[in-house]
Amino acid sequence: MKRHIVFDLDGTLVDSLPGIAEGVNRSLQALGLPTLSREAISRMIGSGAANLCGKALGYEDAAHTPPDKLEAMHAEFRRHYPQCWQYPLTRAYPWVANMLTLLSAEGAELAVLSNKPHDVTEPMVRAIFPHIPFSCIMGYSGKFPRKPAPDSLQHIASTWGIPTGEITLVGDSLFDARTAINAGCEMVLVAWGYADVAELAALQVPIFGSVDELRHYLLNS
Repeated sequence: MKRHIVFDLDGTLVDSLPGIAEGVNRSLQALGLPTLSREAISRMIGSGAANLCGKALGYEDAAHTPPDKLEAMHAEFRRHYPQCWQYPLTRAYPWVANMLTLLSAEGAELAVLSNKPHDVTEPMVRAIFPHIPFSCIMGYSGKFPRKPAPDSLQHIASTWGIPTGEITLVGDSLFDARTAINAGCEMVLVAWGYADVAELAALQVPIFGSVDELRHYLLNS
């Protein structure tokens, strides 16, 4: 059984795309810009709010976005998203809460690590999984660099008093996979998130197509 498990949030534990899309499109509308489809926005998720905002404006990422445009979009998103992520625009994937309950009951230490702003990550996790005793919930706060930098994962390992090599990171994206590689921990991926599964397959790590398969692996390996 896996004893120390860190979960990504968006696309792994929760389907947050509807709420993110709502926040992005409210922000674009506030700036007098055309809105985007959920499908288009799904391809922008995973590297933090600033990069999401840059991509929504049509740029490669935050670093390639004119600073004045980025700040305007980012400010709007910070204003709108905390008001529109709530249920039903964000919800747990079916059977995820049951899996987490079983893992906790068997003694696994559980944590959440997201590139989503921490001031949204923590209330979201507490609201959607109120009965799961996560020992650590981390979103991006500026204290550590975003994934795929390993710093935040190393911090979680330190709070657990273990080397990062004893952690299993569960995610849905290349950012998660690179985080695991950079931290030297085990990586497993899920196929129900927002990444291109063909791209994930090239990583040659376990990829699970259902929560039942993932639960079985975490409880029995």
